[in-house]
Amino acid sequence: MIGKSALGTAIGMALISAPLAAHSVETAKGNWADIPLLARHHTVRLNEQAMAGIDAAVSQGKCSAISQGKRINLDMDFLVEFARDNSIKRVIVEEIGCPEVEQIAATATSQAASKGWLKPTGENETGWYRGSITYRLQ
Repeated sequence: MIGKSALGTAIGMALISAPLAAHSVETAKGNWADIPLLARHHTVRLNEQAMAGIDAAVSQGKCSAISQGKRINLDMDFLVEFARDNSIKRVIVEEIGCPEVEQIAATATSQAASKGWLKPTGENETGWYRGSITYRLQ
């Protein structure tokens, strides 16, 4: 489970009980600057529940990597691997040292992928593309 908070438990249970997609979701670090951006919507938007989960993780002191006092500054990349038929094979979210936030980002990215919002441009024969998640609270 991703944490002891009620929100963390709820998100974890939602991930277990709701079939998001048939693709794998992982975390990793690396320099992804040379990987081409996704077509059109390369930024995944967080819903209110996701933002509340990030706020809770920061306020509970679980994620100093993206916070300074009460300010939150999340800039997180993710990668998507597409199969030849443009279905999604794999999603990798950037490891930032904050498991709760990584889980929320993975859920948001998987939901965007499952809804067909993430599209390749066709320029990368290996099928990998890059996107981002940004969230700021001043």
